[in-house]
Amino acid sequence: MEKALVSVVLCSYNGAKFLAEQIDSVLQQSYRPLELIISDDASVDGTREVLKQYEGNPAVHIFYQQKNLGLTKNFASAAMHAKGDLIAFSDQDDIWLPAKIEKLVEGIGNSNLIYSNSLLVDEGGKSMNKKLSDLKKMYSGDDSRGYILYSCVWGHGMLITRRLLEKSLPMPEDVHHDIWITYQAFLNGGIKYLDEVLTHYRQHTHSTSQTLPKRDRKSTKESRYANYKKKLQWIKLMQEHERPEYQPFYRRLVKLYEAKASKSYVFPLVPFMLRYRRKFFMLSTKGFADNIVEIVKYGIGNKP
Repeated sequence: MEKALVSVVLCSYNGAKFLAEQIDSVLQQSYRPLELIISDDASVDGTREVLKQYEGNPAVHIFYQQKNLGLTKNFASAAMHAKGDLIAFSDQDDIWLPAKIEKLVEGIGNSNLIYSNSLLVDEGGKSMNKKLSDLKKMYSGDDSRGYILYSCVWGHGMLITRRLLEKSLPMPEDVHHDIWITYQAFLNGGIKYLDEVLTHYRQHTHSTSQTLPKRDRKSTKESRYANYKKKLQWIKLMQEHERPEYQPFYRRLVKLYEAKASKSYVFPLVPFMLRYRRKFFMLSTKGFADNIVEIVKYGIGNKP
């Protein structure tokens, strides 16, 4: 039986420092057939010079954007060049273990999305003795309600089908590509977790995503309102696409969350979240007491 082509989609932007190590770890995968699609988002450092080293490799297809598109648009653009029936997304600064793609392909079965665990490493690639599964509860299933507040899927750890990619297009501009694709997977058969570390996920100051929380970040009234508007927009987007059986839940949540804009405290939101506490926090590693504290905080409004 002929094996499916896997397309690895990598988007680069000012990533010269770690890019070659990541590209090499993709090209050294044990699985074949495999192609690597790279789209550079108008880098201004030495990224292009790094990429030129791979232009002669027949398995590598490189595209240079003339102007910066931003992460989501660049991934969407790069994904359009993928020819594989299965597609994996790559960051520009991680390290893939050699059997990563092979094990994800073996495990995906009839699912549209499978994802694996990752080990967090520092800038030099040294273990930080923490895995993504230490930060979030990993989940297999199709209940999207736990996805409202938390995510357990990172783009670098997922393998998806082409049909899921097609269902995910066009991608909303203000939602990260991996967040949106994972949500579409919830709506189309669910997500599947492979409990194995297959990526060394690099943490450093220039990373495009923040995995470990920043302890020194100060919350202001303006930042809290901006976060509120972003969360409300996300809940509305989920409600717009959700399945009929979850519509009553999402309609009620949207109504209660909208009330936060004009009230000092939305008391009905607290018993609603308590009622569905196990759903809201099914991806969180926090305990019952922390859940209650967080629910009480969610009731706080944004009235001027």
